[in-house]
Amino acid sequence: MSTLLINEAPLMIVPSLAVEIGLNEAVVLQQIHYWLTMSKHKIEGKKWVYNTYEDWQKQFPFWSISTIRRTFYSLEKSGIVISANWNALQLDKTKWYTINYGQLLKIEKRCEPSTAQSEPAEVSDQTRAGR
Repeated sequence: MSTLLINEAPLMIVPSLAVEIGLNEAVVLQQIHYWLTMSKHKIEGKKWVYNTYEDWQKQFPFWSISTIRRTFYSLEKSGIVISANWNALQLDKTKWYTINYGQLLKIEKRCEPSTAQSEPAEVSDQTRAGR
């Protein structure tokens, strides 16, 4: 058995989300959502998580800091992720993040397949023979 195949907690995404917002963005968004489900930090009625880009890189060791920064910026610019500084000391520039689930719902509606697309494609005998 290979040690490269799911012997640790995997990062999972929904493919249609990755198509809509980008692969990196979908991975980061899923990870933020995961941490929000466990967060005890509730501010202004929303749960928040915080990390520096260096701390995020520990969760995404396959990306550079600049890729992580660009990905978060993309999510913030799209309005899917909201960032703020809720630190006690204003000198602390650690960013806090939450998800704008309303904005995500709009994207979800765009992802919904039409009835024709949701039916499985039939595989002909010719296609089967070619496999």
